[in-house]
Amino acid sequence: MATSSAPESVPEPTSENVSEKPVDDLAAAEPSPALEADASASSGAAAESAQPTVVFVTAPQPPKKRGARGVGALVAVFSTGVFAAVYAALVAVIAIAVRGISLQEVVSSLSAPAYWLPVIVFFLAYLLLVVIVNRAGWWAHVLGGFIVAVVVWVGFVGAAIIAAGAVGGSAAEVSAIVVQQLTNPLGFAAAIAAREVPIWVGGIVSRRGRTARARNVEARASYERELAEHRATVGGTTAV
Repeated sequence: MATSSAPESVPEPTSENVSEKPVDDLAAAEPSPALEADASASSGAAAESAQPTVVFVTAPQPPKKRGARGVGALVAVFSTGVFAAVYAALVAVIAIAVRGISLQEVVSSLSAPAYWLPVIVFFLAYLLLVVIVNRAGWWAHVLGGFIVAVVVWVGFVGAAIIAAGAVGGSAAEVSAIVVQQLTNPLGFAAAIAAREVPIWVGGIVSRRGRTARARNVEARASYERELAEHRATVGGTTAV
C-alpha cells in the first residue's frame, strides 16, 4: 500500500538572512577615507615630481664705461682760477707799461665786466670742451684751446662794447667803439691766456682719461670671461 509523502516545507527567507550579506558586501566594496587620502597624496607627489623645475640664472651685466668728466669738471674750476690770475697779470702789465695807468686803477678795473665776463666765458667754454673730449688725449686740449681762446675773445669784445656805451648810440659811434675793441690789447691778452691754460692743465684730464680707458678694457675682458663661463654653465646662449 503506497503511502503519499507530504512535500517538505522550504523555509521562507527572513529579513535578517536577506540583508546580512549585501550589507557586508557594500561595506567591503566602499573604500575607507584613509586610503583615499593616501592615494591623493601619492598622486599629487607623483605629479609634482613629473613637472620640470625652473631655475632662473642671472647673466653677467656689461660693465659701465668710466670717463674723465668728473675730474675734468674739477680741473675746469681750477683752470678758471689760473686763467683769472694770468689774465689779471697781463691786464696789469698792459695797463701800466703801455697805457701808463697806476696800479690802483688797475686793481679797480678788475671789478669791471670787461674783466669778469671773459673769466666766466672761459669756465663755460673749457668745461664744455672737457665734457666733449672726455677720455681723449692731451692733444684734444691743445687743439680745443684754440676754440676756447676765440670764444673768450668774442666774450671780451662783447663785454667791452657794452661797457663802452655802444648800446643805443649812433651808427658812427657804435662803429668806432667796435673797431677800437676789436684791436684792444686786453682782448688779445684774454685770448692768449685762454689758449695757454688748457695746454697747462689738459695733461691732468688726459692722464685720468688714460686710466679710465685701461680700466674699461680690463672690465670688458673680465665681463667676457664671466659671460663665457655663464654660457658654458647654462648650456645655452645668453643675450647680452
